Amino acid sequence: MRTALKWAGIVVGALVVILLIGGFVASRVGAANIAEVHDVPVATLTIPTDSAALARGAHLAGIYGCQDCHGADLSGQVMADEGPARIVASNLTPAGIGGEYEPEDWDRAIRHGVGIDGTALFVMPSGAYHSVSDTEAADLIAYLEALPPVENDLPPMEYTLLGRLLAAGPLDLSKGVYPDPTPTSSPAPGATVEYGEYLARGMCAYCHGEGLVGKEADQPGAPPAPNLVASGQWTPEEFHQALTTGITPTGHEMNPEFMPWTATAKMTHDEREGLRLYLATLADRRTADA
Repeated sequence: MRTALKWAGIVVGALVVILLIGGFVASRVGAANIAEVHDVPVATLTIPTDSAALARGAHLAGIYGCQDCHGADLSGQVMADEGPARIVASNLTPAGIGGEYEPEDWDRAIRHGVGIDGTALFVMPSGAYHSVSDTEAADLIAYLEALPPVENDLPPMEYTLLGRLLAAGPLDLSKGVYPDPTPTSSPAPGATVEYGEYLARGMCAYCHGEGLVGKEADQPGAPPAPNLVASGQWTPEEFHQALTTGITPTGHEMNPEFMPWTATAKMTHDEREGLRLYLATLADRRTADA
């Protein structure tokens, strides 16, 4: 009996040692993945200074949901302080990273998901902005560079041991890096299928997947993003109501954490109408492809 217990103790001890070694190795691998430098092709942008461009940039910041993460005045906030990381949305004003960023740094972060040091940005939805054109990116950057400085003492972004372990495998930060070139131009904003497709290709496809056919959520606990064919068949009144109030034609209240209707509510009527017109073509496209 004592011999059996002795061997059981040895086996358990060996397993503990193996787990500790495995955890140490995984932590080092995860830390290396977090620190990996990504080289992405940054566009050479001419940043405008006229009032129309600044106004357009402010509008884009609203419809792209910048305030949802970085706060109403864009001075940043701690979004989470538990789990795999302390997630900090940076202070975008000149008192924060806005005082350090050049246009290429903004572009690298916004459209490619890469920080000024070349590492992947965690929980930065660059997939939604990667298809933003050079013109609109320049307007957005012009607005960000013109922000008044707001002092906000934020702690640094920091990965926990769990975060480093996950970064060795399941938490693949490179998935948030978009190395492909970005578009140089975009359709004129308005109630057209072309502009609606431009919006959908970035903002909608980021959650709803390629072709807007729906996709399992990347965020733990989030519901799957549905196929958007049905929403393209809503009446204009139903569509605009859903995207401005978060209430669907069936009376379902959409959670803005998962469906950013608070951002789409800031679109102009014509921008939303362009999106509706494009989504209305999806059913015909599915039939043609069948």
